[in-house]
Amino acid sequence: MVFQRAAGQPTRLAWYISLPAAALGGVLFDLASPSVAAWPLALPGIALMLASWWQQRVGVALLAGLVGGASYWFLHISWLTLYLGPLPWIGLAGVMTVWMVLLGFVVALATRGLARLAELRPGFVTWLAPAQAITVAGLWVLREQGQITLPYGGFAWGRALFPFAESPWNSLVSWVGFAGMSALIVLVAAAVVAVVWPRNSEIRISSRHRVTAISAMTIVVIAATFLPPFHLPTTSTLRVAAVQGNAKAAIFDNREAGAVFRDHVTGTEELLAELESRNESVDLIVWPENSAEFDLPGKPLREIEVAQLSARANAPIVVGTILQDFTPESPDGVYSNSVVVVDRFGVTDERYDKRFPVPFAEYMPNREFFRMLAPDLVDLVQLEYTPGERSPVLQAETTRGVVQLGAAICFDMVIDDQARVMNADEAQLILGPTNNADFGHTDQSAQQLSIARLRAIESGRALVNISTVGTSAIVMPDGTSIAALTPFTRDAMVAEVPLVEGTTPGILLGPWFAAGWMLIGVVGFAVGAIASYVNRGERAKS
Repeated sequence: MVFQRAAGQPTRLAWYISLPAAALGGVLFDLASPSVAAWPLALPGIALMLASWWQQRVGVALLAGLVGGASYWFLHISWLTLYLGPLPWIGLAGVMTVWMVLLGFVVALATRGLARLAELRPGFVTWLAPAQAITVAGLWVLREQGQITLPYGGFAWGRALFPFAESPWNSLVSWVGFAGMSALIVLVAAAVVAVVWPRNSEIRISSRHRVTAISAMTIVVIAATFLPPFHLPTTSTLRVAAVQGNAKAAIFDNREAGAVFRDHVTGTEELLAELESRNESVDLIVWPENSAEFDLPGKPLREIEVAQLSARANAPIVVGTILQDFTPESPDGVYSNSVVVVDRFGVTDERYDKRFPVPFAEYMPNREFFRMLAPDLVDLVQLEYTPGERSPVLQAETTRGVVQLGAAICFDMVIDDQARVMNADEAQLILGPTNNADFGHTDQSAQQLSIARLRAIESGRALVNISTVGTSAIVMPDGTSIAALTPFTRDAMVAEVPLVEGTTPGILLGPWFAAGWMLIGVVGFAVGAIASYVNRGERAKS
């Protein structure tokens, strides 16, 4: 028996169907992401996980959340094991799985409670499926927002919209933002589950109504493929080059000091030689995260070398470097993961310090506690990067005038607030310098590029995603790549990109969409919980 219809209980999947459905859903959701990139699998993947929780008993829902979450997260971030081994992977995937367990719990209670409301109020039967679907979408967004906040600033990976970066619906993100697009994707999957779900005799839905609802959803989904991205006015264009040094930049790479810097110098020299042979030029050159290694301004010979490259190119160079600052409050110095602008005279005053350093990688929270659990791994994190307080928008003087460059270093790219601040500070172009060397040939860099692609569409701005080893690409405001580099090769890419001004609805209204969907989820859950309580009371009296 696939479905169970116990007396007085809404229809649910049998536990021995629910758990495999959750596991399969998690696997399909992972396969939808790069590098497999079978994005259509995301919808059935999400739908199967939701079905495993739908109107389910609490104990089974918790187990299904555990199974679905683990099958997704342990596959999705398996790249974490490449250099660091299983412990960080187990820890992070475990925390993310807990969030899925909580989601399964609240989805089960909410959908079951709303079904009981339909038993108490027969007039609500018509609204049961849409009420369940929008509540579940809201609860999914609530889980995503919690996951990207807690603990230690969260982990903004694995959101429902990420597999859809190259789908026909990617333009939606420019209208509704990241949270809004996640909600719409989950809403489609939840609506299908809600409409086709078998009902108890008290709340039957006619076949005609089911067909009508599915047809209407199909029309809306197809129509959404024709929605263009929101277009911002172009003020000018810029010819940008980005250098991928193919450097040995991973934690355990055997390299000499200065080798990463040297690889990017050589890559830039090769770029300039090729441009000069064709009598061409560029307006801006971008290097990846940490490409100048430690303290570029404090190493005069290296600074002079980059300045000479800038003079030769007649273009500023945006360079990633680790910086150390000394203040009265921190006489021993504080470190930051930064990018600086270098012109023909050397390092300028333009600097951005990464606002969201990654816990357990760029700083170690509760160091003494975690050292007791894994001292060798904890001691690998030697520098404690501090969160930056400077604007993420840099000014660069180019042959086409002063350009406002928004910077999002590595995992900054997945943080919604970073996109809003770059827009508020009037970035005309987004730079995404990153170092993916620690993840080797895994699909981490492809996953990150897909997020960057969505960020370009959401912000309505071109984006330069440049890595030490790849995956590197220049993305237009509509999400199309106009230049890309083969991973693990030293090379450079050049493209003419638009400079824009203004704000897309996705950036402007994104926080409101997120708040609205979370409120819908909370209200739907509360209504379902109250209905369950009242239903139990009336059954007890009878």
